[in-house]
Amino acid sequence: MNNINFKGINISNANVLSHKMSIYKLTEKDKPFIKQLSEKIDLRKLFPDITPDDFKIYDFFLKRGLNNAMDKNKDGLLLACDGIPCGIMANKTSKSTQVVNYICTWPIKSGVKAPFGAQTLFAQMFGNFLKSGANFIELNATRFGSAISKYRHLGFKSYGGDNYTEIMRIKRCEVIQSYEKLRNKINLQPCKDNTDLDLFKVLKLNH
Repeated sequence: MNNINFKGINISNANVLSHKMSIYKLTEKDKPFIKQLSEKIDLRKLFPDITPDDFKIYDFFLKRGLNNAMDKNKDGLLLACDGIPCGIMANKTSKSTQVVNYICTWPIKSGVKAPFGAQTLFAQMFGNFLKSGANFIELNATRFGSAISKYRHLGFKSYGGDNYTEIMRIKRCEVIQSYEKLRNKINLQPCKDNTDLDLFKVLKLNH
């Protein structure tokens, strides 16, 4: 397989609780890596006590998140902890609003989560948002698990929804406040070397 297929770019890194957290920008050319990653993630092993119903829901969001991160019309971010992929985020930005289509994190090994995984992805996304001209960030939060309360902690407010999801939004002024709080906890540093990387060589696929 020709290395032209590998275009992951390390855009930022942080040391969080003695763990190296790294964020990679994805493109369509990373599909071979994301496809293998999807096949390697064993949710039943990573969540040993997961129920059949929760597995179906989690697996749905994981697969949709990975697929959406490869969409050429969206910005895909991959999170790794100590070289092990553990999170995915897909965003789409218009002139006024940035939409979080999917965000999903998973343990780096059985029962062990990366420290502040989702918050690290939001720290990167908030920083990107503040460089744009958009005024709002919007997402549909699943009622599965504790997602809604976690988003409220980040500054999002509820604007309705249905039996399955809650529509949530955060204004630009509130993003500034939340971003500063996250930076105090997760000091992401931009990577100076933005060269294309072979993700098969720099990241570990085995979970």
